[in-house]
Amino acid sequence: MSGTDRPGDPDRETADPAPAEPEGGDPACWLERVCADCGAIQDTAHFARCARCGAPRE
Repeated sequence: MSGTDRPGDPDRETADPAPAEPEGGDPACWLERVCADCGAIQDTAHFARCARCGAPRE
């Protein structure tokens, strides 16, 4: 190691980079899952009837 440790110095020891965060999470838009009649969010985007009010998907 050199006596002048500066950021970007090729002789400087570096720690392991932080692990990457897993991808995933909530979708950007939940509109396909919302019942038009009561506003309930469904478990899947491809629902035939609302689980809360029973209204057919429009």
